Amino acid sequence: MPDDLDNLTESIPTPFLMVDEAIAEKNIRRIQDYADRNGFAVRPHIKTHKSLRLTRMQLSAGAVGVSVAKVGEAEVMAAIDGLDILVAYPAVGAARADALARLAASHNIRVAVDTTYLIDQLAHAISEHDTTIGILVMFDAGLHRCGVSDPESLTRLAEYAAGRKGLRYDGVQIYLGHLYGDAANSAESFETVNRLWEPAYEALVKAGFKPTLVSSGSTPSIFNSHRVRHVNEIRVGTAVYQDYFSLKFGHCTLEECAARVVVTVVSDVVPGQVIIDAGAKALSAKQLLRSEALEMGFIPEYPEARIFRLHEEHGWVDVSRCKQPPRIGQRLSIVPVAVSHCVNQYDDFYLLTKNGTLEKERVDARGCYV
Repeated sequence: MPDDLDNLTESIPTPFLMVDEAIAEKNIRRIQDYADRNGFAVRPHIKTHKSLRLTRMQLSAGAVGVSVAKVGEAEVMAAIDGLDILVAYPAVGAARADALARLAASHNIRVAVDTTYLIDQLAHAISEHDTTIGILVMFDAGLHRCGVSDPESLTRLAEYAAGRKGLRYDGVQIYLGHLYGDAANSAESFETVNRLWEPAYEALVKAGFKPTLVSSGSTPSIFNSHRVRHVNEIRVGTAVYQDYFSLKFGHCTLEECAARVVVTVVSDVVPGQVIIDAGAKALSAKQLLRSEALEMGFIPEYPEARIFRLHEEHGWVDVSRCKQPPRIGQRLSIVPVAVSHCVNQYDDFYLLTKNGTLEKERVDARGCYV
């Protein structure tokens, strides 16, 4: 990130989102190198950057396709010809199913499922079109959000999907979102996952449904994916940019944080405190609570400062521990707590290119909630 933030960005009103191209490329390359060493395919989750330009960067590095959270994101990403798209979310609803069936005419579409209800909806939508949708059955590895962990239930869903015309059983999707902090690096954490997963995998194989694809994801544990047996694909979202959650829990370094919100100090009348022109709308309202210290972002220029309160358009920053506090009118860069939330607040972002210029880019899939 630039040292002379004020001069580089003076023509751009704050707050705005800035992404360092060199850092993002380095993060992409690190993920791809890890995958190549372990024989994995890479399927980035675009819910973080929501950008066609970043997607193309990931594909150029070797990614086999993308993951999306919502059908609307899939429709945006379909601007890339022939893109292989996994909807890593239970896309329940007739309108969603019909949209996916239409996309499947020009793209390889897969959908993660954990109920026969969704399988039936997809099969019905496909019957209206001469297309095919691939199915990944969701395995619950311990988060208890979506998916099933019982071997019989997993096998039954695979068999049910394989038996429906127009659907193609492709394998299993795993999400390790419950592993972060020390748990994301603990051998015992992965053995616990394997004790659940191995009997389910064996049941699928015995029933004749050996998964062609075993796709696992979650940024905190991504570089330990090789510890989960039978995985051959990794999905990763946050790691392309990283954020303060990843930084705080030791899953990245500051040098790997590619996205910043650039803000201006607009008031310093209260001793030991400044107000910035970015509040909950600009930084996202998700808060990081750790060791009883409420934090809502990290300011690299002032690591002793603490963003402790957000209103819609204002941010409170405790600068009482700063030897030389920021001055009114000064620009600061903030590493957001949850970068996926933050990116979705902006229509555009500014890419700090490797030659030091700023290029304005669209957040192409912003606001795709459906």
